[in-house]
Amino acid sequence: MRHAAKIHSAHPESQAETSLQNPHLGKPALSYSSSEFPKQLFQERLQPPADLPEVKRRRLLAVTSSPRLAPASPAPSAYSDGDILEWWTPGQLHTDSPIRLALHEMRTYLADWQASTKDVFWQRKSNKAVLSILLCRSESGDWCTYHGMNTEVSLPSGSVCAERAAIVRAASDFRHAKDIVLIATLDPADKLNPLWPCEVCQSWLSKLRQENPNMMVLAFASLECHRFAIRVGGELVEPPKQLQATASPNEALSGSIWPELVELADGTTESPWDCDDVVYVDGAWNFFHPGHQRILREAKQRGSHVLVGIHSDATLNDLFGKPSHENFGTRLGRILQSRFVSFVLKDAPWVVPQDLIQALCIKKVVTGSVDKVTDCGKILIDEMSYDPYKIPRELGILEVINSQDSITETSFQEEHKTRALQGATHPEKTA
Repeated sequence: MRHAAKIHSAHPESQAETSLQNPHLGKPALSYSSSEFPKQLFQERLQPPADLPEVKRRRLLAVTSSPRLAPASPAPSAYSDGDILEWWTPGQLHTDSPIRLALHEMRTYLADWQASTKDVFWQRKSNKAVLSILLCRSESGDWCTYHGMNTEVSLPSGSVCAERAAIVRAASDFRHAKDIVLIATLDPADKLNPLWPCEVCQSWLSKLRQENPNMMVLAFASLECHRFAIRVGGELVEPPKQLQATASPNEALSGSIWPELVELADGTTESPWDCDDVVYVDGAWNFFHPGHQRILREAKQRGSHVLVGIHSDATLNDLFGKPSHENFGTRLGRILQSRFVSFVLKDAPWVVPQDLIQALCIKKVVTGSVDKVTDCGKILIDEMSYDPYKIPRELGILEVINSQDSITETSFQEEHKTRALQGATHPEKTA
């Protein structure tokens, strides 16, 4: 039987004092004057206890926006402590993993939200938007995705979290509960990430797990959606561990995701962290045109070993809104055949982070004056359009090498199309 809080009046006639009876302890827990109730009650309820960890205190304070109402969406979660020790990356996923589709959908949804005109009415209490995507698979094997955003039309009872909004959209489209494979959540302001579902949504998910015990819940380290954590059945799933060929004295390497993405070229016997002078250069490397070959030659002249970062098909598709000219396997194989290349970093991040530089002992980062942004085309995701070499530039290890011409992947492709068309029209000129 559910206990109700008893309200006692010291002076029933005037009702000047009210106190809350604790049903478990059998004694008044709080006492208020009528002018203070319920505002003071909610103020005290929403203040995080002093003995909470600082990270959790900041999160709870961030989401309790009104002293008179229960916590607005996004509500705090027991999981939202940012205590993830090991992150997953796309390179650790199977090629047919549904998580790859979820990463693409979340980046797309984030880009749509950023490009939209915001209506503050929908988050009028917390002023904090939350985005969620839900992935379903039908009996025929087809994948369907549903988007959800939190709304706060009326609080406390009228708040709908992003996760439940996505679930309701799937249910309204007559999807079965057992078809729900994955749900992921992101704070587009990047202040609460990694953001797990709140306690109410956790209750919903616990019921859904009765239909599909293998349903996954994802939270992201940042807006780039490159690192993420996975929970199944409420428990964190650790990423797969791969043994390294050599041990490293580099402390930054401990627990790092980057060594797992490194592949050695033929003839290379050392790992990057065992070398003295590693030069890093990244890009898409479609067609491996003369401009690419020159930048690798220049990189080799500036160090003992060259580490080449290759962006994944999903990253390029998300950034530029179109498939890569060549698939990842083709681009990877071609780069590994270059005599200037010592190692390859598969699924390289678009923005060069400091932990990558430290873990792989990179001494210099090089790019051409015709850089990868110019080479690949216009970026569609706003937050990724800033300088991808900002950190190495600030560290003083970036060198911009003057490109000898303005050749790009697009111009190279168009030139070859023109030549092929001319050859088909005037075969005698190509004989």
